[in-house]
Amino acid sequence: MQRRDFLKRSLVGLGGASSLWATTSQFNLVNAATSANSFTDYKALVCVFLLGGNDSLNMLIPTDQRAYDQYAATRQNLAVARNAALPIKVTNTQYSSVGLHPSLAALHTIYEEGNMALVANVGPMIEPASKADILTGRVMLPPQLFSHSDQQNHWQTAHPQQAALTGWAGRMADMLSDGTEPLSMNLSMAGNNLWQTGSQVLPFALSSQGAEILEGINPDEEWQRPNAAFLDRIHANTEGMFASQFAAMVDRTRTTCGLVNSALALGPELSTAFPATRFAEQMRLVANMISVQQHLNQPRQIYFVAMGGWDTHDNQLADHPALLSELANGMAAFYNATAELGVSEQVTAFTASDFGRTLTSNGDGTDHGWGGNHIVLGGAVQGADIYGQLPQMSLGSDDDLGDGRIIPTLSVDQYAATLAQWFGLGDNELTEILPNLNNFNQHNLGFLAE
Repeated sequence: MQRRDFLKRSLVGLGGASSLWATTSQFNLVNAATSANSFTDYKALVCVFLLGGNDSLNMLIPTDQRAYDQYAATRQNLAVARNAALPIKVTNTQYSSVGLHPSLAALHTIYEEGNMALVANVGPMIEPASKADILTGRVMLPPQLFSHSDQQNHWQTAHPQQAALTGWAGRMADMLSDGTEPLSMNLSMAGNNLWQTGSQVLPFALSSQGAEILEGINPDEEWQRPNAAFLDRIHANTEGMFASQFAAMVDRTRTTCGLVNSALALGPELSTAFPATRFAEQMRLVANMISVQQHLNQPRQIYFVAMGGWDTHDNQLADHPALLSELANGMAAFYNATAELGVSEQVTAFTASDFGRTLTSNGDGTDHGWGGNHIVLGGAVQGADIYGQLPQMSLGSDDDLGDGRIIPTLSVDQYAATLAQWFGLGDNELTEILPNLNNFNQHNLGFLAE
């Protein structure tokens, strides 16, 4: 590892809520910076990562009688009542009628208006894989399927055959940045993450209060004084090259935080109401940062938001509807805020998760699966439809790898490529950030307007 990379990552570790990026001390220098691609428009991608593995099989419920009977028999005590499902328009599905989980009510109107789509049965893959191919060993599979940490990494790196050190959003930012930007294109509401980590670009992390200047070193707080004193000693020692570079980086980080907070102070007061939840607080901050992107001269922004609690091995009947409601209310408020700001067509939010969950109940919940369904939200979305094929809701089907674990029919690569192409990457660039993309025939799934 080069000294520059070591220093960058060291400082990220010191400042839990404040990652490092090159900066300047004046807004006029911020406004003078330009990206390598010199975009004339603005776009933002917002990844909403559902930590733990969302039981997305209950997000979308087949409601024609025959299909519903199969669903109810397989899902057992976890089945959503047929008359409770919220009916939605669909054309791209094998089922004649489908409904949303009633806890997604806040998103129902947005879907019906065409500003939300659903992408069916997505998961980490290296190449297309049928059940027969898997059982006979004819295809390569991502290692450690059904493992939280491994599958999170596979989702975030899109390179499951090796322990990648960068994520596909980080590689995308590396490609779109020229290194002179004062603030990272990758902005995290949930700390450091692999998805936004590039070779050159690192995520800049914010808290619900904005940019916190090196969290845990406030000398006004008694318990933080030793940390502050330690950092001051390091900062004061500039005799060696390593020490001087470290001190300079501390200064730039503090300056960057000041710039972000100054920009946020210039933002409009949103009239859109956000729920009082941790997830909604993150989405509100994303909306606030989007509202001041012109002050930071960021024609492209990539956001990471995380929501935990989705590992529903038990108490799923109570926990999962509450989680879906929190998710729907927060995402709906965010979409309404982008509409209020007049940028809804320039902002796309999408969900990701460790994996889907098993078809069958374990008695009180579900266990780790593979493929899952996802939400894409924004004014550029070709919505009011489902992209891909919903899995068969029966044990032993061609979609069931065993124990109700669903084999994905769409790869993370295809999902990511559709988002990245809308964001501004060309065909050749897509295959650079998504090494396995060429293993799949369809690169763009079509859920975003070009």
